[in-house]
Amino acid sequence: MKNWPDFLVVGAARAGTTSLQRYLRQHPGLFLPKLKEPCFFSFAGDKSTFKHGKFAFAVRDQKKYLELFEAAEREQVRGEISTPYLYLYKKTIANIQQYHPHATQIKILILLRNPAERAFSQYMWRVRDGREPLSFEDAILQEAKRKQEGYSFDYFYLDRGFYSEQVNAYMKAFPNVKIVLLDDLKVRPLEMLAEICQFLGVDENFEFEREDGLNSSYEPRWKFISRLITVESRTKFRLLNQLPDSWRQGIREQFRQWNSIRTTAVKLNPETKKKLIELYRSDILKLEKLIHRDLSAWLLPG
Repeated sequence: MKNWPDFLVVGAARAGTTSLQRYLRQHPGLFLPKLKEPCFFSFAGDKSTFKHGKFAFAVRDQKKYLELFEAAEREQVRGEISTPYLYLYKKTIANIQQYHPHATQIKILILLRNPAERAFSQYMWRVRDGREPLSFEDAILQEAKRKQEGYSFDYFYLDRGFYSEQVNAYMKAFPNVKIVLLDDLKVRPLEMLAEICQFLGVDENFEFEREDGLNSSYEPRWKFISRLITVESRTKFRLLNQLPDSWRQGIREQFRQWNSIRTTAVKLNPETKKKLIELYRSDILKLEKLIHRDLSAWLLPG
């Protein structure tokens, strides 16, 4: 499968994909392009735009997408991570089947997180970037209206957490699908990484260096500066992707420390969390049966 990926990490957003990317890039048997989220299979040939959230980094051209994998060694297993793939599963699956010459052989890795916590983390990510003026409670009340007004799905904090239909579609479309819970990746990272390596067909005994605290959210001191720094520009993304991972992470961490209001993480309101748990309860129970995992911890208010 020359230059086409052997595996895709399809999401979910805010479920540990940044940490996983950093881990997988350590492995000599794996190749991931510098661009974390090419999103090709969600946006291939698509020129649609959003009122908020431009997805300027998305690779929409097949030739440019395949160029991302040209630096891979012959023996390396190639893959990429794009979190929109899970939420935009209908379009993504159709495009994988249309474009990928060996679609049935591709391996699909899905990371999942407690949907209530994931929703709040996605909200805080938008706050961090200076692009969410509303409180979390007001933002989720405005979600339906924002959909009608053409906002990008990065503002659909609630809707992206209904996993069962998304996961089921991938399990039906592809024979090789693995589900990983963020809870497990946090508590047992090396064990889970060994499982992932086994799934991807590379050395599972490789010794990874521990990665901590990546892509954290925070409340910015100066929102206008966050908006300026996070403006979506193709030129900016192209230049940033030329930098080594360690440099980009260092720059991001220094900026976080300088522009953060507080050192302690902002917590989801307990009453709001209870409401979200009830909203997701039915879908969580469906997902439990689908992936044969006990998800009762996701239904706890604490």
